[in-house]
Amino acid sequence: MIAAFVASVVLGAADPCVPVEPAAAADPVAAATYRAVAETEAAKGSPGTAILAYRNAAALDPRDRASRRALEGYCSEGRRADPFQDGMAKMDAGDLRGAIADFRAARGRSDDPSVALLEGICHYELGEDRDAEPLLVAAERSPEDSHLAKFYLGLLALRDGSASRAASLFDAASASPGISPLASDLARLARSEGRWALTLAAGSGWDSNVNLAPPGAPPAREADGLYAFSATGLLRPWGSEGPYLRAQGLLNRQFQLGAYDVAGGDLASGWQLRGERWSGLAEYDFSYRTFGGSPFLSSHRLLASAWAVVGDFTLGATYFARFESYADGFSPFSGTVQAGEVRTSFGLGARARLALAYSFARDAAQRSILSYLEHGPRAELRIVMARGVRLGVDVAATFRGYDVFDTTLGAQRADTYLDSGALAEWDLSRAWTAQLGLRGRYALSNVPGFEYAKVVPMAGLLYTFSP
Repeated sequence: MIAAFVASVVLGAADPCVPVEPAAAADPVAAATYRAVAETEAAKGSPGTAILAYRNAAALDPRDRASRRALEGYCSEGRRADPFQDGMAKMDAGDLRGAIADFRAARGRSDDPSVALLEGICHYELGEDRDAEPLLVAAERSPEDSHLAKFYLGLLALRDGSASRAASLFDAASASPGISPLASDLARLARSEGRWALTLAAGSGWDSNVNLAPPGAPPAREADGLYAFSATGLLRPWGSEGPYLRAQGLLNRQFQLGAYDVAGGDLASGWQLRGERWSGLAEYDFSYRTFGGSPFLSSHRLLASAWAVVGDFTLGATYFARFESYADGFSPFSGTVQAGEVRTSFGLGARARLALAYSFARDAAQRSILSYLEHGPRAELRIVMARGVRLGVDVAATFRGYDVFDTTLGAQRADTYLDSGALAEWDLSRAWTAQLGLRGRYALSNVPGFEYAKVVPMAGLLYTFSP
């Protein structure tokens, strides 16, 4: 969980007994400034802030014995009854109610912003946003605690649906190296949660097997370069909760094999509901596609999705029904597709998140030999590598069985699809994002003519207009 990670940063930074890691580059001048702040805070009776400043001074100047002696003194004192230290221990153990009581007692002894910050984090974890906000605002006034306080105020704003304010707070918090990757990623997420957004995307790549040819058998495999453009607009007049309208246009063209060009558009409308730890939406989508420059497919889709946060896990489920109408020549494929997915995701350390899902689909086509049932697992790993740099990797397996025996093929077809992909993103600025992607599929079948393999590397740029 994000809050648990940042809390661990605070606890480590405020514990005088934790060994001090040297900074990447020594800076005795900055260390002296931190030491002066520490001495002032210690004289005012603010041990939490003093400890943070002493630790920064010791990290920046390995020869700063005065700061290290002060930390040793605080460490020895902490072994005696101290509500601040007791609160940190309880917070680390997950006893947030007990930690709040201790931090409140510690604030009664001194007006220490670090104590207010930790107490505010505990209230945030418990979903008590009204109690958390004034404590975080108080901590925001302290230079040592400002970035973490802004980070948590951004989380409060995001949970309250104030996307633009959340993005601004996360941008400010990203100035702190310790939380910069997480804060910058959340700022990007918050901007996408605004009342409107327009994203333009352009990319180019190469498809190793455009015609899905099987190995060693006709037709011969054809590879080709490709380029793609898309535009997606999103309008949410009431913010992240309430009605929304989404429109998308796309164009995927081959350099030489124009018979495989795809173009089309989607228009969707829906309604999203949000609670403190759950969300849900219902959506209608109309889609139209051309293939090789000719009409190919139009469809109507109804979708419902819901997800909830339970402890460190996010649990979700999605279902949709799509009513497909193919153009002449492809009309036997027309019918109804129903699909669903159950999903869970959880954090792996400070900067990674893993999602596991299982999906199913039923395609009831006009001709029974084209109807099938499929299902399979998928895993997705997302890693925040550095400020504005993200990496995603996913793998999936899909097992498809057709309904009836096909006399033309001489078999009742059964296929297995193994898919994998990787995507690296780099935010060049608030609006511009560079992407490098790689997708691959290996298709197995009891009918050799439907076996194939392909890889598609892509590079692209995204530009997003948002509030």
